[in-house]
Parts: sequence; structure tokens; C-alpha cells
Amino acid sequence: MMIYTTDTHSLIWFLTRNPKLSSNALKAFREADEGSSVIIIPSIVVAELMYIAEYKDLSLKFKDLLSKIEESKNYAVYNLDFEVLIETMNYKKLKDIHDKIIVATAVLNKSKLITSDGDVKKSGYVEVIW
Repeated sequence: MMIYTTDTHSLIWFLTRNPKLSSNALKAFREADEGSSVIIIPSIVVAELMYIAEYKDLSLKFKDLLSKIEESKNYAVYNLDFEVLIETMNYKKLKDIHDKIIVATAVLNKSKLITSDGDVKKSGYVEVIW
């Protein structure tokens, strides 16, 4: 079974059916919906979703997003713990702490990362799906 980690924009674009989501990223999310892969959602992504849903014009409500995550067997929230924080110290090329946490989560789970983030792609720390 394939394991993916998602960043915030990728997950939002999937849930809102935004055409900005690449075909490869869409395929990964569809695999999870069909039960043939797992999508790991770093807890920092959940926090960013909450912020965006509250303060930005997002067509989905945060409670609806949480319900979708909770109802699915193939979406799992990964907690921000001490191991993740220690792992972030390995990613000096990345300046944004959110990116470091998301990359650390992907690396610790030996997963591919669904992201369009140019800095993360350039860093080479994790295999990117986009």
C-alpha cells in the first residue's frame, strides 16, 4: 500500500475540487478514497486548515473537513511530537517551520509528499508528488 503525506494547499485543493491540483496529486488522493493508499495529514496541516477555514474564503467548513478525515480509514492525522521536532533540525535548506514539520512527517513515515511547494521540491529532502 502506498503512503503519502499531504501539505495544506494540496489537501484544500483536493477537498474543494480546485483545478490547481495536479493530475498526479489528484490520483494519489483518489487512491486513498478507493482504499489502495493512505494519506497522512500532519497535525500542522490540520491547524492551518482551521485557520484558513476561519479567516479565508474557503467553501468548506472546518467541521466538515474534520468529519471527512475522521470518517475515512485511509486518512490519518500524524501528531506533532518530539520526534517530529527533532527531525526538523535536519532540514536547514527550508526556512519555513511549517514546511520543515511537513517534510519531517513525510520522512518519518517513509512516504511521498504531495506538494506544489517549490522550496520543498528544490530541497530534495523527500520524494514529491506533483
